[in-house]
Amino acid sequence: MIKGKSAPENGKEFYEPALEWMNQYAKSPNTETNFVFDFEYFNISSSKIILFILYKLIELQKAGHVVKVTWCYSDAYLLGAGRDYGYMVKLPFEFKKVAKKESKDVAA
Repeated sequence: MIKGKSAPENGKEFYEPALEWMNQYAKSPNTETNFVFDFEYFNISSSKIILFILYKLIELQKAGHVVKVTWCYSDAYLLGAGRDYGYMVKLPFEFKKVAKKESKDVAA
């Protein structure tokens, strides 16, 4: 599961440990994998990594494993992004509406 706000300047560097974990997982995956994306926000740098993750999930599916993506969304932007990814990669996507997260930012 990836959850929260994702806005690193260098998404590849930031997500490198997660991508390496996925490489290791792919060597001996569960028979069924459900990957959950639950973003409040993500930037362009993160969007590229999301696609890399989805490509890794496609590799699992091509190897005969059951793969499902759960895409959580709280607004039309996030739903649209999830639908775009689902269209691009042709993996089974489940879309789950979640409550909008309350901002914890404090005004000065």
